[in-house]
Amino acid sequence: MPIPVAFAVRNSTIDLLKALASQIIVVHHLLLYTPMSPVLQAKWPGLLGLIADEGRYVVQIFLVIGGFLAAQSMFSLLSKSRNVEVWPLFKKRFLRLVKPFWVAIALAVLLSWLGGKIAIHPEVSDLPGFTQLLAHAFLLHDIVEVEALSAGVWYVAIDLQLYAVLVLMAWASQKTGGLKLLQPQQGLLLLAIAMTIASLLVWNRNAEHDEWAWYFFGAYGLGVAAHWAQREGKVVWVSLLAAGLLGIALWIEWRERLLLTGVTALLLINSNRIERFVGSIIQGPVRWLGDISYSVFLIHYGIAVFASSVVIALDLSSFAEMLTAFVITWVVSIAAGWVLYWGVEK
Repeated sequence: MPIPVAFAVRNSTIDLLKALASQIIVVHHLLLYTPMSPVLQAKWPGLLGLIADEGRYVVQIFLVIGGFLAAQSMFSLLSKSRNVEVWPLFKKRFLRLVKPFWVAIALAVLLSWLGGKIAIHPEVSDLPGFTQLLAHAFLLHDIVEVEALSAGVWYVAIDLQLYAVLVLMAWASQKTGGLKLLQPQQGLLLLAIAMTIASLLVWNRNAEHDEWAWYFFGAYGLGVAAHWAQREGKVVWVSLLAAGLLGIALWIEWRERLLLTGVTALLLINSNRIERFVGSIIQGPVRWLGDISYSVFLIHYGIAVFASSVVIALDLSSFAEMLTAFVITWVVSIAAGWVLYWGVEK
């Protein structure tokens, strides 16, 4: 899921990864939750079956990018000797995440209710209770184990947790002065690397931890290392170390998602070099899709639920009808995300 973080210098690799991954997530959810999916998958079982089954893995791309961009601001603060103020930074991040999130959740609830008036299907639901809404409002829905009101909303809460952990690491590094042995930036890097290793080798192997940041910090921490490698000119060494760490993690326990984590980390570590070749190519639509990716991710589920009700009510069944409905739902999701981005997120 896309990361709503502004960065000072455009990184074309990030633009491209966000654009591609966000669209894969949208298609993945449309294939999981709409009645168009069986008809389309029967026609194209290979490609669509792969996206339906494995599309969820692209979340690793956003985890790595999230760590890269968060590290950019944390290392900048520490290098300029500015105070790392935990609460203001956490509050700013929380509000940046939840403002479009609240709008998207409200729309998902409304569209589900309206869809239920048109046709009943597994994705429509009753209006949520106060406790369920309150849990979503503060991004606690997984922790308190209430039913999610939209697909993928767990990621928003995890993003906030991961950012909070990195802010606390930066604060601790600054307050301790690297224990008088290291600069605060080096202290932050070592803390992040230590937690990355623990996550990849231990915590990420137990799905019972998947509502907490430490389960995902392996990918996030590799993003932190990727930014440091660029910042300090250690691209080759960090690339080799990241590949070695992931190799050990996969040897201990094979996890397909870590392959995409590794590819993403290596692309970001080497993104300055990649920029020379693709920077002038990746413009216009790609950057636009990258910019609106978070809003598209947030809003597309409610649209998919309502579109499913319309398809069922109209009794659509042919391949042409289902393909048309699928494409319209996809395009409307992008358009709605653009409106949410310009109206709320930006």
